[in-house]
Amino acid sequence: MPSRYFIGAILFLGLACGPAEPPAPPPAVTAGEAPAVVMAPVIAANVTWGDALVRGDTPLLCSLYPDDAVLMTAEGDVTGRAAIVGRLVAARRSGRDTLYGTAAATDQLDVAGDRAYEAGSLTYTMAAPGGATRTVKVRYVNFWQQTGDRWLLRRSLRPLP
Repeated sequence: MPSRYFIGAILFLGLACGPAEPPAPPPAVTAGEAPAVVMAPVIAANVTWGDALVRGDTPLLCSLYPDDAVLMTAEGDVTGRAAIVGRLVAARRSGRDTLYGTAAATDQLDVAGDRAYEAGSLTYTMAAPGGATRTVKVRYVNFWQQTGDRWLLRRSLRPLP
């Protein structure tokens, strides 16, 4: 029969070697902490997107999306580069107002290899026929995919003005 010291040692080892606490999840990466090698091209693409939208530059807008990109809208998904750009260019006029400017502010950018998730706010500046302007601020979410040396908008939720 085992001695009581042996049984005590087994119990002690069982407690000491029991299941460990699960590791804490890593802290969220804020936009300011995202890798600069990803943050810089994402911000540049957002600026390019806004400028191209204001000008109605269809070829430049097309260059920011892969062929199978998806734009999520309140009316449903718009799939494909050409359909997305057509929808964006058509939305440049909201009622009688015309899109005059955009400004994107990235709040969060999470990077995982060749994919990135971005969230932020987008401000549209609309100009009325008489010259009066108004701003419309919305939240947006973009899912980016690195293709070669470029980051393209794979899936996007950017509410239009």
